[in-house]
Amino acid sequence: MATKMDVKSDFGIYDETPSFAYFDSASTTLVPKSSVNTTAAFLNSVVASARRGAHRLAVRGSSIVETTRQSLSRFLETDSASISFQKSVPSAVASFVYGYNWKDSKRNKMIIAQSEENSVYVPMLRAAEVLHIDVEIAPIENDGSVSLSLLDSLVDRRTGIVAVCHVVPGIGTKNSISEVAEIVHSHDALLLTDSTRSMGLVEDSPVHLGSDILVFSANIGLMGPPGLALQWINPSADRNHIPGILGGATVSNVHKKEYDVAFQPDKYEPDYLNVPAIAGLDTSIDYLSRFRSNGLIKHLARLSNHMRNRLNEIDGLTLYGAPKSETTIFGFNLGDVSQIGCHDVALFLDESNIAVRSGLVCAHPLIQPMTQDGLVQVSLHGYNTIADINHLVSTLDTISQQLL
Repeated sequence: MATKMDVKSDFGIYDETPSFAYFDSASTTLVPKSSVNTTAAFLNSVVASARRGAHRLAVRGSSIVETTRQSLSRFLETDSASISFQKSVPSAVASFVYGYNWKDSKRNKMIIAQSEENSVYVPMLRAAEVLHIDVEIAPIENDGSVSLSLLDSLVDRRTGIVAVCHVVPGIGTKNSISEVAEIVHSHDALLLTDSTRSMGLVEDSPVHLGSDILVFSANIGLMGPPGLALQWINPSADRNHIPGILGGATVSNVHKKEYDVAFQPDKYEPDYLNVPAIAGLDTSIDYLSRFRSNGLIKHLARLSNHMRNRLNEIDGLTLYGAPKSETTIFGFNLGDVSQIGCHDVALFLDESNIAVRSGLVCAHPLIQPMTQDGLVQVSLHGYNTIADINHLVSTLDTISQQLL
């Protein structure tokens, strides 16, 4: 790892364009060179998937999977059996919802926070259609956080699952998951939390928030290769739970019309695992752990405060939500969106070697009430610098002066 907080040399994209300012980490985080090398080494020398044979390459593949699982358990401060590798957040959510025992629990309602990203929101809506489950949408406050008082009025004895994310997409507001969990658990319902935008970027492990199940990307905060998701489940929620999606190693035996479900974590991992990404993730966890020991969280707080202060200096800029020192996602628009849209701003920034995301950021019910056509989303990670932020603000100021 490069010294202090100057780590750009650890990421290959900066070798090509040293002046590049990358602010799209909440969509896809840059992967350290060391992790890229580990992924390539796996593909060159192992290739074999885990749990698919007794030959030496298959054994090595299985060993890599379990080594990474152990690394994650130490990083998350939890038992390794509670962690499973997933194809995607939507598939993990769907499998959990379909596997919930709605009939025997005598529950027929799920609640989704308005702030949920589409990867959670839509699979739950679709599952409700298939299962004929009622859906309630928990409204948000002006800052984008879920309304605790209104949530409390919605959760009742009919409620089976409640979905509330930790950090809100688009604007970076943090939900008080511990308070949400208290409301949800008072009616013996389960809390599903998307921790994609906080995992690895907050001081304490999200497994201690009080949720029953966490789903998150291996890439966004954890800096692993894209294309891999993760699930953590509380042992109490796992008890007697049979996932809605089974196959492959999720079963220990199959008869003509019956099957025996495997123990966790195997029962949550259907089909082939993305072992190349899992191999790279293990190196990313090591990199991120050292980065955190060297002051990543304080570095992010400095960047966050500087970003908030500098954005507030720009005339005509509307900043959504209520950014704080721990905020790593900022959403804004320049002037009246009829004058210059968020995608136009993003294209102008791209011409100055600045990458941001624009639009409804896969969170339509959250963003559309704030701004119908979308916003500019700027997100931070450890490779960002004060100079990057100054470059962004200077360019935004130029766009504002010339086009507004």
